[in-house]
Amino acid sequence: EGEAFYVPRSENREEAQKQVDIFRPFFENDRIEKIGQNLKYDILSLRHYGISVKGKLFDTMIAHYLLNPELRHGMDYMAETYLKYKTIHIEELIGPKGKNQKSMRDVDKQVVCDYAAEDADITLKLKNMLEEEIRQNNFDYLFYEVESPLVYVLADMEWTGVRLDLDALAQLSEEFTAELQQVEAEIIAMAGEEFNVNS
Repeated sequence: EGEAFYVPRSENREEAQKQVDIFRPFFENDRIEKIGQNLKYDILSLRHYGISVKGKLFDTMIAHYLLNPELRHGMDYMAETYLKYKTIHIEELIGPKGKNQKSMRDVDKQVVCDYAAEDADITLKLKNMLEEEIRQNNFDYLFYEVESPLVYVLADMEWTGVRLDLDALAQLSEEFTAELQQVEAEIIAMAGEEFNVNS
């Protein structure tokens, strides 16, 4: 805790690939635990560089969801709740979501470094706290054997996509439309007068 490193990725694809490849042995080593906030995003980002993340995962977002499903699970919220610490919000760097939002490439590298280092440090601090809560609540099996492996499954599903039978979907759409029209007609008949059923 309290120490982090930032490696700025080159904007040149070939150079970026060389940089990422330096870390390949770490990411693909199944004996090294990977800790992060929303690891599915990181796993998918690394796949674009041909890296297949392996090993035990500790995703602070998933851990917090398991412990407190009714609350928000963003790192900023968890940092304020658990650590009483106000993080650098991404919106401070790139602006609010929307068409005018900047890219991280547009932000000064030192500012990005501070943001990324804080993100890594806060995530580790949260991991240490959440891990203890998981133990205290006897959620070890559920977290490590069910929820964490699901991150890989969900990443695979998102990467691969889902095959759709468009003909079957079109047929279902026709059937549902006909059924809906029949139900609407029955409602109007029961009411005894025409009106907009959807209002």
